[in-house]
Amino acid sequence: MFLKINNALRQWMLRSLATNCILTGKILQTKALKFAEKFLKENNFKASDGWLEKFKKCYNLHHIKMHGEANSIFLEILPKE
Repeated sequence: MFLKINNALRQWMLRSLATNCILTGKILQTKALKFAEKFLKENNFKASDGWLEKFKKCYNLHHIKMHGEANSIFLEILPKE
């Protein structure tokens, strides 16, 4: 249903991971909402936890627990869409 958002987020995510950025579910949800604002005329997209789980399952994403400084990253330093 939100194929354009998912595709844009996947491309952005791959570029981010290629630069060794650490991505959390909240970061993915926040970026997905930005793409929704950009792509949807009627923005009924919520980037819910259910959507995130489906997105992660679709692209075979796994949670890895990071500790210390590796656990912190700012959205401003992540690649632009």
